[in-house]
Amino acid sequence: MKNTKTLQRWLAFFSGFLLVLSVFTLFTGLRVYKKTFKTKPNEIAQRRRVHAQRLKMLNEYEHQNFFIESSKNKYNVEAIHIKTPLESNNVVILVHGIRGNYFDLMPVAFRYLKDGYNVIMYNQRQSGQTGGKNSTFGLYEKFDLEEVATVVRRMYRDGKVGVHGFSMGAATAIMQSELNEQNSLVDFYILDAPFHTMASVVEMSIRNEQTTKIPPGFVAFSGDAYLRLRNRVSYKDIAPLSVIHHSTCPILLIHGEKDIVTCSDGSRQLFAAISHNKRRLEIFPEGGHCTNHTEYEDDYFERVHRFIADYL
Repeated sequence: MKNTKTLQRWLAFFSGFLLVLSVFTLFTGLRVYKKTFKTKPNEIAQRRRVHAQRLKMLNEYEHQNFFIESSKNKYNVEAIHIKTPLESNNVVILVHGIRGNYFDLMPVAFRYLKDGYNVIMYNQRQSGQTGGKNSTFGLYEKFDLEEVATVVRRMYRDGKVGVHGFSMGAATAIMQSELNEQNSLVDFYILDAPFHTMASVVEMSIRNEQTTKIPPGFVAFSGDAYLRLRNRVSYKDIAPLSVIHHSTCPILLIHGEKDIVTCSDGSRQLFAAISHNKRRLEIFPEGGHCTNHTEYEDDYFERVHRFIADYL
């Protein structure tokens, strides 16, 4: 009888411990998920001011807003087409990162327009007027990019079509590059500060935050558990490193060595995983996360255009 009661106590204790651990894990995962999408109020106000200024500049160019149906994801994707004043059939699709929208990439668009490229920008899943109830960090977003690329290829049948992605947008581009092998819609990829695995982004964020004593590995595990429960997606599914070898297109990787959001070593691993020689890795020693196109604009775009000239 004593043994039975002791066993019951241990089972009750163990069950309670598992319950507490599960609740703590999901709570931690929720924090990770919310932190990923959190934008500070001052950032929102600053964006509104900057976007208003960029709208004025945009009106100097011929442009058209439109929507593209994403058949796989069953919603519409908000996009904008901007024409260069120069004679050109070449076009670049710009893909923004998490918490952003296509207005964030207007400076990049203006530079491409000046250099003789037409520009297509679109809002990723759960951004602007694009549909979607959640972000899958590139996993389902790749189908939206595939639809955008399909439309763009119809518009520019005889031109070169490139994709230039930033941060999560670069990860989206990598995952779409596997689909691109079927229809060859995109001719080249420029990937600025991509992550190579989803877990690496979370762990790096926790290490740099320095406000929690919870081990980064457990935080990543918790974030993965919450994402599985909420979106039915696992960190293992969001792994650009596991698919980049499928691409046969020219690929340029760009990263700032001092990036504290996505590590430059991730780009080095992606570069090493590319299965062909039409590849290049450009590291900016003093560069941060997705800032090199503004801080070192001329140098940045000189490297971009040299890459395009060398491999296309």
